[in-house]
Amino acid sequence: MAPDELRVAVIGGGNMGKNHLRTYAGLEGAKVIGLADINPKAKSLADQYDTAYFEDYIRMLDETKPDAVSVVVPTPLHHKIALEVLKRGINCLLEKPIASTVKEADEIIEAAERAKVVLAIGHIERFNPMVQKLHSIIKKGEIGEVTSVIARRVGGFPENEPNSNVIIDLAVHDIDVISYLLDRQPQGVHGHGSKTLHSREIDSAELLLDYGSASGFVQANWITPVKVRNLAVTGTKGYVEGNYITQEVTYYKHSMVPKNDGFKNFVVSLGEPEKHYHSETPKEPLAIELSAFLDRIRGDETAEIVHPATARDALDVVLLAVQGIQARIA
Repeated sequence: MAPDELRVAVIGGGNMGKNHLRTYAGLEGAKVIGLADINPKAKSLADQYDTAYFEDYIRMLDETKPDAVSVVVPTPLHHKIALEVLKRGINCLLEKPIASTVKEADEIIEAAERAKVVLAIGHIERFNPMVQKLHSIIKKGEIGEVTSVIARRVGGFPENEPNSNVIIDLAVHDIDVISYLLDRQPQGVHGHGSKTLHSREIDSAELLLDYGSASGFVQANWITPVKVRNLAVTGTKGYVEGNYITQEVTYYKHSMVPKNDGFKNFVVSLGEPEKHYHSETPKEPLAIELSAFLDRIRGDETAEIVHPATARDALDVVLLAVQGIQARIA
């Protein structure tokens, strides 16, 4: 091993766990030393990446003693498994949402602080180059004061029956991203949801987030027949659209000349907006996220990770929305 090479392991060999394993295997400075999953079929995945397979994650932690672990398991297991990782003094990337409840999130955060290790939460869309570009445009004041952010994350019903609702599973991405873009947490959340095709859980929802001088709107569902993943930000000086999938950004800048001689002239003065496209070779958000996580472990304080306190705030908003919707549709 190289001096700065980190020994990493993955707990959970499902769809996202496979991606963590694949991504770590391709990162310079990372050596995958184990995969744990209760399903014996995961052994073939471990074999694919020439790493050890464990059915028992505790045995893996104790025998391999990794420097870092990705916990990629169903949300109800986050609390139990994360605490086992953290109490052993192992750096942890815990997939979103941080936990099932705010109380569990607080206990995870406290455990990481006691262990003095890096705890990052896997809000992967923060690392999408499109989101980073939008953040830069807003930060530079290029669209003026933001008045609204609209996110649509619809379509693509899961192959396996979901073990959570669409707000916790999907909308949490955009709640986190909108708060990141606006650099603050919402003052309130109002939601509408339904159990349209999924009999036990909310599979369609619309959320209105109150940020004071700005609003956020999130539409998330598993029922739209086409997959849509986009963001739209309106400001006093312009408008920006971003596509999570293609990572393209389209920026419309106001061309108006201020006039105070009636509404008609005001409309005419708006003119045609300047239109700018921003498109680069797509980069994998997960690779960016995991690289930053490992860099933070190496001591690079400038490496951006999603801090657990921020993820806790996103969870709090999500649970408030779910509680309000369930009270109405029960």
